[in-house]
Amino acid sequence: MNESSKYSGFTFGNNNGNFNLENNGTLNQGFAKTDEDIGTALKQINEEIKKLSEDKREIAEPHFDLLQTHLKSGDKEKAKKPLEKLNTLLGSVGSILTIASFLGFGLPLK
Repeated sequence: MNESSKYSGFTFGNNNGNFNLENNGTLNQGFAKTDEDIGTALKQINEEIKKLSEDKREIAEPHFDLLQTHLKSGDKEKAKKPLEKLNTLLGSVGSILTIASFLGFGLPLK
């Protein structure tokens, strides 16, 4: 993305890892770049998956496993597809945003 884009309160700039999240007038800014940030985001996604209905959870869990595998191997292009599916199932939660920004993707994932 050459210019900043805004989607549903999320603003992404051209700097990989930068993100702004606006929720009810509260602006949160961050820069996700450490393994600890990603580990925390993965834990949060796992907690969100546990809250899903059984049918959705059965779809989300394998995609979560794939996402972890691709993050560990450093293959961001392969990580994109399971991240897209999790975004569809969970919505644009902060943990999805953290991982997307770490990988250099914006939302919606393109």
